[in-house]
Amino acid sequence: MSSFFEYFSAFLAQNRLIKKNSTVIAGVSGGVDSMVMLKCLLEYRKETEINLITAHLNHQLRGQAADLDEVTVQNFCQENDCEFVSKTVNIKEMARKQRISMEMAGREARYQFFREIGGRHTNSLIATAHTADDQVETVLYRIFKGTGINGLQGIRVKRNNIIRPLLFARKTDIYAYAIENNIPYREDHTNIDTTIPRNFIRQTLIPSIKSKINPSVERSILHLSEIFSDLEKLNQISVKKALKKCLLRQTSTEIALDISHLKKLFNSVIFEVIRESISFLHSDPATLDFNLTARISSLMRSGQTGNFLRLSNNITASLNRSELILRKNDSPNWNGFDITPGQSYANTFFNFRTELVSIGEYIADSENKNIEYVDDDKLTYSPLFLRPWQKADRIVPLGSSHSKKISDIFIDQKVVLHKKSHIPILLCGKSIVWVCGHKLSDLYKIDTTTTRVLKLVYKETTL
Repeated sequence: MSSFFEYFSAFLAQNRLIKKNSTVIAGVSGGVDSMVMLKCLLEYRKETEINLITAHLNHQLRGQAADLDEVTVQNFCQENDCEFVSKTVNIKEMARKQRISMEMAGREARYQFFREIGGRHTNSLIATAHTADDQVETVLYRIFKGTGINGLQGIRVKRNNIIRPLLFARKTDIYAYAIENNIPYREDHTNIDTTIPRNFIRQTLIPSIKSKINPSVERSILHLSEIFSDLEKLNQISVKKALKKCLLRQTSTEIALDISHLKKLFNSVIFEVIRESISFLHSDPATLDFNLTARISSLMRSGQTGNFLRLSNNITASLNRSELILRKNDSPNWNGFDITPGQSYANTFFNFRTELVSIGEYIADSENKNIEYVDDDKLTYSPLFLRPWQKADRIVPLGSSHSKKISDIFIDQKVVLHKKSHIPILLCGKSIVWVCGHKLSDLYKIDTTTTRVLKLVYKETTL
């Protein structure tokens, strides 16, 4: 009969998870799963040349118990000659500031910590101790919350550089291996709190299903996960084709999709197109549930520009005529720039630069709204400043003798609400020179008296 470690080695080989000379960063909490994973990786290190690093994040959620978790992991690493790296993060405060759940804050903090360590090594791998039991709980949780084909395949054995070398293992076998090999581990008392959905599934729901419906429910769920993993591969072919047809434009903060194409798709494909689009925005689509497809369909049927709905903590969907806009709702991360001619400026939303040119180099181009030219002599009386739009702002548009509210210009040019705060406004003192990419002021235009020209260049940030 094969030993637990033999199964572990075979699982690594079968899924080609770790190559020779890889750096493996093992996320170890001190619980039985991660401690067994670490023990197996230590044994594997004896057979294969790998660089093993243990990473432990102290979440500061359980007081002295959390500190004892860290000590347990650190001592085990010292005894086994394994590099140990730890970090302490106040997860409760992080969750409060970001307005997310503590579970999500913990997950983000852990993976950020792992990536920080991995960034110091070439071709590094992050190993997490997800088990077959975690797989069952995850699939059931997603079924109840609502999900698509992608969600029903559960936890992936490998995703990018993240590997799950214990995904084959059942909890009973993990405990048995820990006891047999005298592996120290810590029990987290929060695991018995059934007010936490996953704990309720583990502690109450699965035992009830086993006793009343199917004693082998875990095996059935794992089989279901394998089926949907295969279906997901087929579905992704349709999703990639659909996204290619639907995608109108893409920036660092938004994706625009063609509604007429979206309406022709199956709901499962719409769901995955939305998930894929959100991942383009460097946001986590894991919190999405399948119910959003019905909500998005309702939004598209409304046909009302400006209507929107919240898809996740930081993603909204809105209508802009024939477009569905998926938006990453980052508040503006800039207050303003003092502008020095000849220098460049950039932030999350745009790049801006100025350049002094001779009147002989000036060539009017009315087609390109991202490049403008102004009379530099008219800018000498006050400093230049770039800042976000404010509601009271007014400009004298080129060719006009009267000022106009910039808010009205945005309406005329159909600028969607969330983009207004990202469009920079160039001022000379308190007078507006340019609504970048939209309107130039008549007060600073080039005329027959102009001797020096300042070239203004604006570009919205794209991926």
